Amino acid sequence: MSNADTDINLAGQFLLAMPGMGDPRFERSVIYMLAHDHEGAMGFIVNRPTDGLTLGEIASNLPRSVSETGLRNLPVFVGGPVQPENGFVLYSTDARLADEEPVSVTQSLDILVQAAEGKGPQHMRLVLGYAGWGPGQLENEIQDNAWLIVEADIGDVFAANTEALYKKLIGKLGIDFAMLSNSGGEA
Repeated sequence: MSNADTDINLAGQFLLAMPGMGDPRFERSVIYMLAHDHEGAMGFIVNRPTDGLTLGEIASNLPRSVSETGLRNLPVFVGGPVQPENGFVLYSTDARLADEEPVSVTQSLDILVQAAEGKGPQHMRLVLGYAGWGPGQLENEIQDNAWLIVEADIGDVFAANTEALYKKLIGKLGIDFAMLSNSGGEA
């Protein structure tokens, strides 16, 4: 792999799992990449809700301001296979007002308290676990045709219709979903 290949930064992009990937944990996954550098990469699956699990069901000691609002019904998503026992809150930032990325992550309950008080972010997604790669691992998987890269849009990160998101993003690339191959090739 050349140096040019390792200089790519996928933070702020989507990864779409290719059908032939071979890892059922990522089948038809859309991963929002939060970080990517020479030390590795970290992202969150944003299109895989759990089977009806909510914030109120996984967090027994929520602050009263959160537990007495509709936030207790916030759906929980599978964020990835790494540390699935840990919860993370993906949230929208106002990147226009600060030098920030449009999506950030925290494990602090403060963001939920702020949202309960009407001072929180416009969009939030609660996820369990994350997707992580060691140095060079993601680059190798991309070279092996395991992932497609798509420009991320904040609306898609927090899309309500998560079932249609994968197919929608494949279409953004101009690829006919029905023709998406289970195997890749090399030129």
